[in-house]
Amino acid sequence: MDIGIQEDRRVRKTKKALREALAELLLEKSIQDITVRELTDKADVHRSTFYANYKDIYDLYGQMETLVIQEISEITSMEYQLGTKVFFGVLFRYITDNKKVCRLILGEHGSNAFFNRIASLFKASCVDCLCKDLNLNGKAEAIEPYAYFFLSGSLALIREWVANDFEQAVEELMSMLIELDDIFRQFLKSKFA
Repeated sequence: MDIGIQEDRRVRKTKKALREALAELLLEKSIQDITVRELTDKADVHRSTFYANYKDIYDLYGQMETLVIQEISEITSMEYQLGTKVFFGVLFRYITDNKKVCRLILGEHGSNAFFNRIASLFKASCVDCLCKDLNLNGKAEAIEPYAYFFLSGSLALIREWVANDFEQAVEELMSMLIELDDIFRQFLKSKFA
């Protein structure tokens, strides 16, 4: 096995452990009350390893948000065109694979600024896809406010699901979102076609 690949895997594993430890601690207390020692003990990582990757806890948190935005951006750019069911399937798989971090960022402790960044990110892909699917070329600007409203509502349902510790079955929530997407598309067809 290539040593470089092995090191990359270890670095990724260490960073994930630190992100998850921070997510757990942030559910208990505010970020300014968390010490690096407490964080590294929880993640079972040496303090020097932490400082090799981050300036401070705020840097780690900022990188967490950026990473989630980047990963969700990849999901929206690649999957939204494959249809609503596939898109939501990939999105929910991402959330369930990253429960601790998503619980922090999308849950009740998540910032509204981050929530709005996610909604804006989805809006661009959604509008593009809707214009293509519904043959509404040239009407993207008119569709944008409706798409933002629809996506904000969809994300609010997902946020509620995360805040309630993923109690609702994924299939049930997906079914609800797919049904809402169908209704939304029918509305757009009747309004803009």
